[in-house]
Amino acid sequence: MIRTRRAAALLSVPVALLAACATSRPSASPPSASAPAAPPSASSAPSSAPTRTEPSAQGSGASGSERAEPPAFPADSSADGGPAQAGRTADPSGQMHVTALRLGQGAGYSRLVVDLSTGGVPQWQVAYGEASGPGGGPVTIAGDAFLRLGLRTLATPGVQITSSVTGTGLIAQARTTGFFEGYEDVLVGVRGGELPFRAFALTDPGRIVIDVRRP
Repeated sequence: MIRTRRAAALLSVPVALLAACATSRPSASPPSASAPAAPPSASSAPSSAPTRTEPSAQGSGASGSERAEPPAFPADSSADGGPAQAGRTADPSGQMHVTALRLGQGAGYSRLVVDLSTGGVPQWQVAYGEASGPGGGPVTIAGDAFLRLGLRTLATPGVQITSSVTGTGLIAQARTTGFFEGYEDVLVGVRGGELPFRAFALTDPGRIVIDVRRP
């Protein structure tokens, strides 16, 4: 009888050890203590953070909002200009041209937006000068002083359009004046003489912005 109880006791020890190991064994793929919990998907949990909306500059018109911070106005009326800039996608060769002119009013200035047919912008320059076209011929336009915007579009002749706008602010009139030797010109008639101005380019879509400041 003593031997039977001793054998039963010896048999119970491995069974108890196996049961203990089974309850304490870790799972096959434990979560890492250092790994952050997976964020909820956009569909299951909408973000509470507000979406930032960039305000458009005043006088920009309905299309092509001017989201870039414009440069400060210079103290004088010296010439300005800039290099060609590519857009996000390649523009077709020979097709860049002015598509529209838009006028608007800002806080202390009048604005002209020159819309282009492409995402990029060509080399450009703007300066006060005579009321003439790219070939030197006279142009009839309202205003007391005249800014000429020259765009080196290198466009194929015939893709250009004729556009003209008139305004009641500092910019009396703006109009395209033709295409000559790779340049397309826009003439801007300014009321009150050669007032200070700033100009800058924007891409996607391509635009040149000219602001004339009130004295």
